[in-house]
Amino acid sequence: MQSVDPEVRGSGPVPNTAWSAIAESWGTRARRPSFQGLLAFAIYLAVFIAAFGQSLVAHLDVPEVGQWLVDPQFYIWAMRWWPYAVSHGLNPLYSTQIGAPNGYSLAWATSAPPVALLMWPVTAAFGPVVSFNLTLLLAPPVSAWAAFVAARRLTGRFWAALPAGVVYGFNIYELAHDVSGLVNLTVTLLLPLMVYLVALWWQGSLGPIGYVIWMTVAMTLEFYTFIEAFTEMTVLWVAALVIGFAIAWRTARRTVARLAGLTAIAYAGAIVLASPYLIYALRHYPTALTRQTPNYSLDLVGLILPRAGRFLGLTWLGPFEGREHSTADYVGIPLLVILVALAVVARRRKITWLLVTAFVVVIAFAFGPNLIIDGKSVFPLPWGGLWNLPVARSAEPTRFIDFGYLVLALVLAFWLAAPVKSRLGGAARWGLAVLAMAAIFADLPTFAEAVAAPPPTYKPAFASMPRVNNLPPFITDGLYKKYLTPGETVVVISQRGNAGMLFQAETDFYFRIAGGFINASLTPVDAIPPQVDVLSDPTPARVKAFKAYLKTSRVGAIIVEQAWSEHWMYVFGGLGMKGTTVGGVTIFRPARIKANT
Repeated sequence: MQSVDPEVRGSGPVPNTAWSAIAESWGTRARRPSFQGLLAFAIYLAVFIAAFGQSLVAHLDVPEVGQWLVDPQFYIWAMRWWPYAVSHGLNPLYSTQIGAPNGYSLAWATSAPPVALLMWPVTAAFGPVVSFNLTLLLAPPVSAWAAFVAARRLTGRFWAALPAGVVYGFNIYELAHDVSGLVNLTVTLLLPLMVYLVALWWQGSLGPIGYVIWMTVAMTLEFYTFIEAFTEMTVLWVAALVIGFAIAWRTARRTVARLAGLTAIAYAGAIVLASPYLIYALRHYPTALTRQTPNYSLDLVGLILPRAGRFLGLTWLGPFEGREHSTADYVGIPLLVILVALAVVARRRKITWLLVTAFVVVIAFAFGPNLIIDGKSVFPLPWGGLWNLPVARSAEPTRFIDFGYLVLALVLAFWLAAPVKSRLGGAARWGLAVLAMAAIFADLPTFAEAVAAPPPTYKPAFASMPRVNNLPPFITDGLYKKYLTPGETVVVISQRGNAGMLFQAETDFYFRIAGGFINASLTPVDAIPPQVDVLSDPTPARVKAFKAYLKTSRVGAIIVEQAWSEHWMYVFGGLGMKGTTVGGVTIFRPARIKANT
């Protein structure tokens, strides 16, 4: 054995024993779940940025995502609103900063307060747009990591759990909502973390008190992130516990019953912690919540086949391009084959039947009140009456598919972790797994696609409009302080969806806005007050209604983003309002309207 003089140690070659010690140390670290979790997250983040998010990374401080839509600006606004409300001692569930003069209730809007409060430091330092864009960049990789953690705990295998994270974090449900800027539907890490907590308790690594505490926290955060997902979670928790009790061995049923009891305690604790929000929301229950239509239910064709031409260029695999159903429910044939194969190969394992049965239940709920095939309602389902309940009438059944992706992610992990008798069998399993992931990736949108152009069916007139993402200097350079007084009520007109709330968030609520969008059932879908919106085609009756509205709403200024101001200059000019153009906007003062118009 080679020895090293202490006087020259560190100056010569490292001895073999030292290399062995280093290798052993790194090997020990690599086997640690914490290290593997960190490595998995790094892989997911790198893949996500390279494959989907490069355009967003390059413009973190620019409102790039879905600028023709109204939802992204609402979530940018929410990033600013929750810290602002908390720091100013305001009721965060009601804002008079929007919908002036009366304001809007936010109790039934999906403002995702845990996300906004978590990103508070980023918002304070860099603004709400950066917080919003970072959330969109991190949400899918973090969701994938959460699924990996659960799968790694259940299987004990790093490489089997890694693809599971891909299935859950990078599916079309996650990505379609992510590139549309829907934060509440993209932050989905809590569901697999609940599975992880169950695994820890079941395996004896987490005591009952710890389980109740952490499960209470997870359920509470889920409630505040998205009430609809919390309701769906409730239904599926009950279903999973019933299924688990039914299929468990007699010796394990007492353990399942204990799990149900502890989970019920955690659920009760979550309801208590959510009660301030819940009580306020129930007291202000809106009467105009939208009832769902077939395109909010899972389409059986969409579950199996991708959009036309998306799967490796094979157009014949997607002949239903014009179907009226959600595009966020595609699973693909290979992954469903793995589900069936696992049911055959591991049919003696209770966990297999728990997963298979759970997936069937999830899909049954995702179908909604009617079975939809290729956009056509075939027949009503026996449980369809559930969707007439008040708590479910504004819910979208297809959103249950997110739970289905979690089940399929775990199915894939168990499929890859199951013992095989030969290398050929192992290669076949991995080949099918790779094909399943390839099928998923073939039908995923990217931020570049979402930023490039709006969907042609959304607003055809937008095609002739200029594409403007950067905020006008009127906002970014602080010019609004020279032309508006603090707290002044303004109307913002722009082809950019919900621009008023975006501008307001960037100015830290310097002015109030009339209009704004928080929910399609509660506010104008284009975020502009109707009396102003119809004035684009003025008639005497509309002008009269516009004047009456100005008096009751106390609007002090109308701001038109300059890229789209030409038409409105003629409209307001005809009313005697002379515009002032500065910093990329044109400002009109309603007080200057001619009396005889």
